[in-house]
Amino acid sequence: MKQRKRHFLPNTILLLLLLVFTASLQPKAASFSAKAPEPKIRFKENDLVISWKKRADLTGYELYKCNARGKRLKLLKDTHARKVRINNLKSGRTYYYQIRGYRITDEETNYTEYSRLLKVQVYRKSTLKELLLTALQPVGSTMYVWGGGWNEADTGAGPDAVTIGVSAQWKRFFEMQDSGYDYKTTRYQIRDGLDCSGFIGWCIYNVLETENGKPGYVMLAQQMAQNFAMRGWGTYTVAGHVKDYHAGDIMSTTSGHVWMVVGKCSDGSVVILHASPPGVQLAGTPTPSGKTNSKAVALAETYMKTYFPEWYGKFPDCAKGFSYLTDYSQMSWDISGNVIMSDPDRYRSKSANRILKDLFASFHP
Repeated sequence: MKQRKRHFLPNTILLLLLLVFTASLQPKAASFSAKAPEPKIRFKENDLVISWKKRADLTGYELYKCNARGKRLKLLKDTHARKVRINNLKSGRTYYYQIRGYRITDEETNYTEYSRLLKVQVYRKSTLKELLLTALQPVGSTMYVWGGGWNEADTGAGPDAVTIGVSAQWKRFFEMQDSGYDYKTTRYQIRDGLDCSGFIGWCIYNVLETENGKPGYVMLAQQMAQNFAMRGWGTYTVAGHVKDYHAGDIMSTTSGHVWMVVGKCSDGSVVILHASPPGVQLAGTPTPSGKTNSKAVALAETYMKTYFPEWYGKFPDCAKGFSYLTDYSQMSWDISGNVIMSDPDRYRSKSANRILKDLFASFHP
């Protein structure tokens, strides 16, 4: 029988075909983009995680520490991973970071642009009791001055609101006044006292900061509660939906006032700390049913008369209107200890009466 001839392709041709076939199975290399990676930050306690989406066109990533202008870059980490953890950041300090990616080939190394500047402010941890004790410091010795606590440009915190401690000038100015004080005649004497947002801004600065002259927290009163909530400090509830009041709550109204809750009484009235004419003092709201001679008003009168007699002799009125219970939005602090505030003294579960007793056992005006 006649056999068929077998035909073989040369080995070189077979090899070429194999290489072509293999190459067709390999994914195409992503084209390099100089666009900067988009980082995200997650901050808990004093530990920071900076992460980003891993990109196929990049070989690795560089994390830099820098200043507030994105200059003086210092390389902290060169990594192929998609996140970096930074531990033990110091309270009261602000840190700035940027990242960029790179791709290494046989020919060269290409870098992306730097990412947006990441600002990480490490706030000092505090407690609700410390916040309220701080807010008591200007009480009974600080007049209401329109613009007090603001800067001369009226755009934010002035020097007194970014200073640790009470200004001696506030008390000097108070001692010059009598019961006929008219705040309309002292507008923009910004070093002589505080207005409502100047007072709250000063309180927050003195609780969260440890040195003078850093960026402050004075802003329009109607913005404060929502602004603080947006910083991650607590939960925000709009006016008309507030169901309860907690020690340290920041309350803002659209008409331009802001105040701080001390605590709630058994009749539903609320003891407050605030700056409004004539000045910085304890006051009380009516009951939810409209009763004006509430337990909160009685408590405010008792403590102002006992601990601030000079003030009470000039300005004995400690009652505020019903709108304080209806027209204000609320920022309630996150007291988990994971942000900036905790409540080891359990003020959240105490009445205004018990809170005031505890506060004044520690407070010395």
